[in-house]
Amino acid sequence: MKNIHVTFEEGVFCHNWYLHITTKKGTKTFWLGQDSKFCSRVLGMDTSYVVNEIGGRDLREPKIQKALGKFIVNELKLTEEIVDNLQSWELACQ
Repeated sequence: MKNIHVTFEEGVFCHNWYLHITTKKGTKTFWLGQDSKFCSRVLGMDTSYVVNEIGGRDLREPKIQKALGKFIVNELKLTEEIVDNLQSWELACQ
């Protein structure tokens, strides 16, 4: 897999995350949901731990977007085959 990164939409109290992954079959976008809910419900981690692991919290920075995307892919053990067979909502925390 290549070109893995996370983008976000700013909310009042949270951010909604989107994971973008490019495989040989193309690019897929997965809606992950609210940042803190995704971290706790899906990853089983505190948001502060994730921020520590990826080296920052500013998702406007491309290097942080990429680091978070790779972190999520690694933690969820996503392979190209798995990604190609997932629906866009299947990784969401809601």
